[in-house]
Amino acid sequence: RRPSRTAPPLSPAALPGTAMRATAAVLLLSLPSAALFSLPASSRSVARPRCAATLSEAATASPVLSEWDSKKPIHVDTWVPKEADMDNRNKQWWIIDATDMRLGRMATEIAKRLMGKHKVTYFPGSNVGDYVIVVNAEKVLISGNKAKAKTYFRHSGRPGGTTIETFEQLQARIPERIVEKAVKGMLPKGVLGREQFRHLKVFAGADHPHEAQSPVPVEWPEGSLATKKPTGKKMKRLRESV
Repeated sequence: RRPSRTAPPLSPAALPGTAMRATAAVLLLSLPSAALFSLPASSRSVARPRCAATLSEAATASPVLSEWDSKKPIHVDTWVPKEADMDNRNKQWWIIDATDMRLGRMATEIAKRLMGKHKVTYFPGSNVGDYVIVVNAEKVLISGNKAKAKTYFRHSGRPGGTTIETFEQLQARIPERIVEKAVKGMLPKGVLGREQFRHLKVFAGADHPHEAQSPVPVEWPEGSLATKKPTGKKMKRLRESV
């Protein structure tokens, strides 16, 4: 019967921290150069030889470890908008003629430009959008029987102060509010959405007081549903409602 082998007692030099650092150094030496330099500085410091003579010799002979001092770590930082990106003086002004435009399709494009989603610098939570001017708001179109069926609700804050209007009634009274309500429902709810909504300027008629800002007309792609006019019975129903 063979005698049982027992593990020799640990010497003071073989501490858990030393063994852990030696194991990490061996693993890091097996990594390629690109992966090694992409590690943070705290991980690289573990691989520096501090205890074993063999590791110190390998570190000296290794071309990877000799490049640590000459190359900087690669950091991938998330881009965030700067103050100049959110400055209102640097924002673009757009103008949209709402004549024979579909209300919903037009409102989605307006909301996108107010939030800045048409830019490569778009960042959620930051006001990087532009200004939008809408003229001829009284000539906007809606499909189907919505001119008589669509209703708008408001309350004065007093008991019994509820007022409900149809699309036709509100268009005859305040046509700008129809576009404003459609766009406001597509913006974020909160402080950011309220600030973006202030960049929307809606006017009934073709005149507006923002000529000094040199607004650029929005170009709609060919076949866009926002510019598609109803045909046949739908167009006849719209003419009768107007």
